Amino acid sequence: MKIHVAAAALSVSLALPAQTPAPATIPASSGTALDGQTLTIPSGLTAPANILILGFTRSSSDATTAWEKPTRISLASPTIHYLDIAFIQDAPSFIRPLIVRSLKKVVPDPVKPQFIPLTAQESAWKQTVGFSPQDPDAAYVLLVDRSGHVRWQTHESFSTDRFNQLAAAARQLAASGK
Repeated sequence: MKIHVAAAALSVSLALPAQTPAPATIPASSGTALDGQTLTIPSGLTAPANILILGFTRSSSDATTAWEKPTRISLASPTIHYLDIAFIQDAPSFIRPLIVRSLKKVVPDPVKPQFIPLTAQESAWKQTVGFSPQDPDAAYVLLVDRSGHVRWQTHESFSTDRFNQLAAAARQLAASGK
């Protein structure tokens, strides 16, 4: 008798539809790229697939660059855009212009239109990416659609395998046109 009750309970639970959580949505933010153009996200995202590479500390530049270079070289296209986002919110407001000036000197010209220092919403972004205080210098990489829904993410160190996963997901999202 116990076996029949357990089997009946199991068949009922299997018959219920699985609840898939809605994808996370990135926080609305606005910033000025290093080329002087203002961008508001997610409303300013025009490509079906958008790769956002986020750094929350000065020391995250190596990790973000490791993701940015292959993304720019291998994936950037009219249907796959990328943004390199550096958070400078914690810097005193009178220091921020100096940081931006310094960034303009070290960031290569082809990257400047995609490089955006943000000075607000850092805690909301950290919540969205699942920021880990144990790994503050990581690059947080998101693939989002033009509505800002997160479709893929990682904060692992760059590896060819993880990049290939990102590339496949980005190409699939771009092909869907969503």
